[in-house]
Amino acid sequence: MITSGYELVTAFTNILLLIVSLFGYIKIKDKSWKLFYLLISIDSFLGVIVHGIVMSKTINDLLWVLLSILFTITINLFLIIFMKFKFKHVIIMSILLSIIMIIQLFLNMNFLLTFVIYIIAIFIMSTYFIIKNNYKNKNIILFGFLVQLIGGILLLCRVSFGLFNYNCICHTFTFLTLIILYIGIQKKD
Repeated sequence: MITSGYELVTAFTNILLLIVSLFGYIKIKDKSWKLFYLLISIDSFLGVIVHGIVMSKTINDLLWVLLSILFTITINLFLIIFMKFKFKHVIIMSILLSIIMIIQLFLNMNFLLTFVIYIIAIFIMSTYFIIKNNYKNKNIILFGFLVQLIGGILLLCRVSFGLFNYNCICHTFTFLTLIILYIGIQKKD
């Protein structure tokens, strides 16, 4: 059965994210960025299911656990792209953060807050390394980060407009961020 109300609208914004991320995955040549867009595609597909289909709480919680793990790996790719971390270290960090968020989820704690704080920390570190190492098209990439930061703040503040709730708003900013990052990645110096 399909959901309704803001959950259905959120599922629709996940479909838009899925489309733009698949496009990026197909077009981008760089392996790390390609993996980033592939993971965003998988995250978005699971988001469509979680927000768009009525299911038992147990299945929904298990899907959120899977999403948490994938979200963590997705964000941690910035450690590889900008800071040259080794993949095995990123996997270890992803597992540790995922364990923390899973425990919080099952204890009915706000794991989203932990994740958003972690994302902000990764963005700050990435920004430092982008500026320090004069990363290609750094102004475009940094603008994409700023757009996503605004979306994250609106998510944390739970800003909503009718059926267009904080998830939809954050997804809209993520949609714009993915387009901006794509432009930065593809643009020739």
